[in-house]
Amino acid sequence: MESLAELRAREAEVAREWQWLHDALNTVARARAEHGDAAAFQLMQAQAMRVGQRRVELSLQIDQWQKPEARS
Repeated sequence: MESLAELRAREAEVAREWQWLHDALNTVARARAEHGDAAAFQLMQAQAMRVGQRRVELSLQIDQWQKPEARS
């Protein structure tokens, strides 16, 4: 099991990755919309969804670590 500090570091890393993907998706969506090609956008969107899910999982793990602290 990972420590709370390790989970928070991983959460921050995944948040940065998610933000990059989100920004890139917007850029690609604009560019592809102009050319009618959605394949690249769809691939990046799927990746962003996976990263977003990982963010949620890490947040839930952090919450589990923090619950015992709140009761102390």
